Amino acid sequence: MNHDPEILIIILLSISFLSAAISLWARFRPVWNAGSAVLPSDSSEEDKANPAVCPKVSVIVYAFTEEDEIHEYLAMAMAQDYPDYEVILVNEGGAETTADLAKRLKAIYPERLYVTFIPEESRNLSRRKLAQTVGMKAASGEFVVTTTSNCLIPSRCWLSDLMRPAVENPEIDVTIGYSHVDFQTLHGAGKWYRQMNATLTSSQWIGAAYGGHPFRGDSNNLAFRRELFFRHKGYAKTLHLVNGDDDLFLREIMTPDNTRTAITADSILVTEWGDSANRILADIRERYQFTARFLPRWPFLRCGLGSLMQWVMVLSALAAAIMGFRFLTLSFIPAVVAFAIVCANWIGEVLVYRRTARRLGSVCLWWSLPWFLLWHPFGNLAFKLKCRLRIRKNYTFA
Repeated sequence: MNHDPEILIIILLSISFLSAAISLWARFRPVWNAGSAVLPSDSSEEDKANPAVCPKVSVIVYAFTEEDEIHEYLAMAMAQDYPDYEVILVNEGGAETTADLAKRLKAIYPERLYVTFIPEESRNLSRRKLAQTVGMKAASGEFVVTTTSNCLIPSRCWLSDLMRPAVENPEIDVTIGYSHVDFQTLHGAGKWYRQMNATLTSSQWIGAAYGGHPFRGDSNNLAFRRELFFRHKGYAKTLHLVNGDDDLFLREIMTPDNTRTAITADSILVTEWGDSANRILADIRERYQFTARFLPRWPFLRCGLGSLMQWVMVLSALAAAIMGFRFLTLSFIPAVVAFAIVCANWIGEVLVYRRTARRLGSVCLWWSLPWFLLWHPFGNLAFKLKCRLRIRKNYTFA
């Protein structure tokens, strides 16, 4: 018998097995780390930090929603159990509108609330960066927390949980929280795929930060020392860009030693966009796609390697099975081995993803996840080509 087909089948199965292992490590190690970054929230009285060691926090809220929604937001924001904080509301409206709003809000919250506004004539600037810069100048806290008025705060422990790493370790300058679009408001046939894509993207930077290699954060749920903002001249290096406040600026101030994740069930914020959720999620994805070119390449190369190895695994397993049926007497053995390799890889991916998705408040997928992952690189390529046609929208001069 000619042993060449047997040797080739063994080589193909070996390639499939090795590719499965590399795919699981490259693609899903950050996902596993992201799940590990989500800690239980302990709000018992004996575990609360000593107020004497809690730095003052200024919560800078970019407000662009209706007044009723602002009232709803402040009802929870002003009731946090953190001992020393203030809320600075930076309103999208002009001076007259904000003055009326401030008068009504100050009647309800006479203490710890400061209301200001973005100048209407500031057109060629990122509105969010401008709002946060205005808030920084008004802030008096040692730490600042950046967020928006369309966030749903799940608990009175949100601020305490977000600040816990900095309270426990005075050397920590940046604590990274997490927020996500209200997934329940997504609609259309691709809503599960969009949830998966958003979860994997978030897991990439959360897992990297948890592993000691931070490269991105979430400006809807982020705390850092106010002094760092002024030392690095705020957003001066990215004034020409609409975005970058949650990754390009953070790259300037974050190090492996001064940054920690701070994610619990009580500190994950949900952003409400109503019927616009699909569009906002696409905008977030496009924003990350653009700013990724200025970030370290390794996290993205690692993800690409995982996608490539998954296809190598499937194709080499399929080739081995076909050759077995064609050339071997016991033709079913290569097919069984190939099937076992692919199934083991897919089961591992599903279990890791479900663990993290459950902790991050996303959809927990079963049989559809492997097929979504196989399509993922092609979907990303199509999205990149689409983004190239709209690249000018990422610049403030556009």
